[in-house]
Amino acid sequence: MSSSDEENKEIPMPKHRTRFSDMPSKHIEKAIRLIESVSQRFKLDKELATEIKLTLDKDPILADECGGWHVIAGKSFASAITYQTKWVLFFDLLEGCNKTFLIFKT
Repeated sequence: MSSSDEENKEIPMPKHRTRFSDMPSKHIEKAIRLIESVSQRFKLDKELATEIKLTLDKDPILADECGGWHVIAGKSFASAITYQTKWVLFFDLLEGCNKTFLIFKT
């Protein structure tokens, strides 16, 4: 297999269901991949949300010089939030941790 064939091979997106988002698709994909990788290492929702926030704040594409990201992780919750336009993602991971995530910038 040549190196160009390896580069064209894309890692599939984790199974998920997007409930709401107004983020650009490349940011959605990046955020879901980061969250899925972090969720494999942490079981408690609080620890998971904290690590996701730190990971999102460090990422060059998703980093923010203002207040940063807010992260809610769990199995069942409701919310009413105020957020920056183009910076909210509400989705479920359907494999592995089976949790719901809400990430947004204020």
